[in-house]
Amino acid sequence: MQSAALIPVADAIPIAAVWLEGLLIITFALHILLINTVLGGAVVCSVRSVFNKNSIPVKRMSKALPSLFALAVNLGVAPLLFIQVLYGQYLYTSSVLMAVYWLSVVFLAILAYSALYWFAGQYATHTGFSLSIFISAAAMLCVGLIMTNNMTLMLRPDAWSAYFSSPYGLLHNLSDPTVPFRYLHVVVASIAVGGLVLAVIARYRLTKESTELALREERLGLKIFFVSSLAQLPVGLGLLFSLPEHARALFIGGSTVYTGVFLAALSLVAVLLFLAATGKLYGTIGALLCTVLAMAGIRALYRKAMLDPYGGIAALPVQGEYSSFLVFLISLALGLVAIVYMIKLAMRSSGEA
Repeated sequence: MQSAALIPVADAIPIAAVWLEGLLIITFALHILLINTVLGGAVVCSVRSVFNKNSIPVKRMSKALPSLFALAVNLGVAPLLFIQVLYGQYLYTSSVLMAVYWLSVVFLAILAYSALYWFAGQYATHTGFSLSIFISAAAMLCVGLIMTNNMTLMLRPDAWSAYFSSPYGLLHNLSDPTVPFRYLHVVVASIAVGGLVLAVIARYRLTKESTELALREERLGLKIFFVSSLAQLPVGLGLLFSLPEHARALFIGGSTVYTGVFLAALSLVAVLLFLAATGKLYGTIGALLCTVLAMAGIRALYRKAMLDPYGGIAALPVQGEYSSFLVFLISLALGLVAIVYMIKLAMRSSGEA
């Protein structure tokens, strides 16, 4: 059976795909930054809590992680909706093929969220070692692996025919050579961002406790960020060479756009490493934002390269309903204002940073 015959008919989109793709890139970059913050923060708390049962930085971080997790989950709705609009016929199919794992994400997220709250409360009372933060980190790592499987399986209609020999919603995409590298790419990035969060907390929350402690923790956080970012280089190289040949060729000279974005991302990584090594906290944060946005762009280009042979977004019919898109943008702006206001109220009442 030909792979194209397994792809459902695509629905029409309201406006030109380039607008939706741009919003997908931006919202995904913001979402993955928050995910990196929560997962990386949980990993840092896990390690630090083993060696120090009463660490002030861990206590500060543990208070913020539950709220950040809630923000990350809610912000993840936006890129998920955009990718469903643009690539629904691929994503819905892959989600059904691995339905058991996909549905388990809900329960794993609840477990991770609950465990974060449990750890924050337990650590505040100095009751000693707690498994809750390890449970939360493990649950988030499982969610990441499931998401990686689904987002790669949707790009492989040629692998969907395995359903006919296993129609139980238990398919995965672990045989895809890109999966381990894509997964490691997110995990290692999370550890790096966790270190950066430690540095930010040290700069803004620990100075009142002790200037010496704040400086030591900030240096440690930036060191974690630098070493983890450096470890991304072999992971990224492995990911590049694990790509299918036709997609890899586009990034190494086969396309001006693909190669240009790839080189821009590499340049940003070099700047990021330099700023982190020299202890420039603000510069590191700014370079990180730009780098994550560039990586999200590379992800979108790779998705396009994989799905264009099957029609991709170029084949989507456009309805030209710009009024509904305008209403969406207005609603989005009002929603963001409301979220910022709620965060300010939460910080004012609980002192969370």
